[in-house]
Amino acid sequence: MLSETLYPPQIKVLQHMRDTGQCINVAAGGKAFMVDGTQVNQLTLRALVKKQALIPCGKDLFGQGVTAYRISEEAIAA
Repeated sequence: MLSETLYPPQIKVLQHMRDTGQCINVAAGGKAFMVDGTQVNQLTLRALVKKQALIPCGKDLFGQGVTAYRISEEAIAA
């Protein structure tokens, strides 16, 4: 399952998102963070997206770049 393939930093990010109900926002400079100021490492973010634990929930003004991610239903259930 999903939890078997995650590393501790990835699990920590998902648990924080689940507990607080926040999404991860990506700034124009590429830095990822949550509304409460929690920063998310780029490698952690990419790995969670690749493992489909996070799914896009926001796009830029032109509809091309992803600016926000939310936790997937599969990750919530894990």
